[in-house]
Amino acid sequence: MVQVSDNLAESSALGKYKPIRIAFTYNSSRRHVSERYLSDTIAPGYAIHFDLDVMQPNVSVLRLFETARRQSEAPDVFAHPVHTPGLPTDLHVCPVPTVSLDIDSFGWTSSRIRWAMLFDYVFLWHKSLVPIYQAAGHPKVFAFPHAVDEDLFQRNSNLVDRSFDLGWVGAFDYAHYNKRRRIIEGLAARFKMNDFMRRYDKEETVDIYKASKIVVNVSREDFPQEANMRCYEAMAAGALLITGMPSELTEWGFREGEHFLGWRAEDEILCLVDYYLGHEKEREEIARAGQKLTRTDFTFQKCRDKMIAILREHPNQVFAPARKWRDEDVRLVYLEYYYRYQLFRPALTQFCGLRNLAAYWKGLPMILKTARHRLKSLV
Repeated sequence: MVQVSDNLAESSALGKYKPIRIAFTYNSSRRHVSERYLSDTIAPGYAIHFDLDVMQPNVSVLRLFETARRQSEAPDVFAHPVHTPGLPTDLHVCPVPTVSLDIDSFGWTSSRIRWAMLFDYVFLWHKSLVPIYQAAGHPKVFAFPHAVDEDLFQRNSNLVDRSFDLGWVGAFDYAHYNKRRRIIEGLAARFKMNDFMRRYDKEETVDIYKASKIVVNVSREDFPQEANMRCYEAMAAGALLITGMPSELTEWGFREGEHFLGWRAEDEILCLVDYYLGHEKEREEIARAGQKLTRTDFTFQKCRDKMIAILREHPNQVFAPARKWRDEDVRLVYLEYYYRYQLFRPALTQFCGLRNLAAYWKGLPMILKTARHRLKSLV
């Protein structure tokens, strides 16, 4: 139920300070790779893992704290990704600071802003959305880029045999990836590629991109400017990244034509690939610049250090707006979360706790829709 991480050495970047012990709660069946990579960088003995798939999705954070305390592993901070079908209750009375890891914040943004109010700190993976969360009233909102695990790219860094014209690792199994599938299938019919339909673990992903001359990125159709992990992994591996424009990369200081190449229409992609496969010197010059910047500034190790530095600025202080809210307002936020993820029993628990008539009427449509979904699933 509770597992302490022991797989990575403590970073010297933490200096003389004792590392902060962070408890990560998530659902292993829906665990986001960015949260997993980030937690993997925490020093040995200072990452505690609570898998909500083997617990209740609405387990109290107070119970989790007590479980860890009994094992002499009481956390200094609780961190939870709001991209998972589970959310611990009682965050607004948690005895230690809480952190929201809001990775895909472009989806359900208005709801995510309300969920953010339960947490003391909010880390977003989309820089442009930080002002929106701040304007809504949260005092501690910060941006992370998608990034790479530098330790993975240091291994065998000099052993590079770029046998693939193009490399690809990624999903195609949602409607917002239809354009992606069409483009990648078309490229695979013309150029030498890896088996792009396969699933790869993180070590294999690095190997694919190290073996690729070029990586064409096609982001999701509902947020096409996203600079996803593929962008950073491709550049860190020394491949030339060609991605759709506009791109969030420019918000983080990457320059088109210097660190990566951009395409604006599908018919540009083939021309770019053809040209840069035939012009090795130009391709490698851009690829090296992208690799240097990525591996210097865009690693999960850097993200970890930034998060810990922010948490150390106000030790043990709490900032979540919901800590000052009325009980029914807190319950409505939890109800909305469980409704969004169609968790009937947790949603019903929150609804039944509403004592205010106005809150009852706000919550009624959500519990009815959740109940309807539950009944359909039983048929």
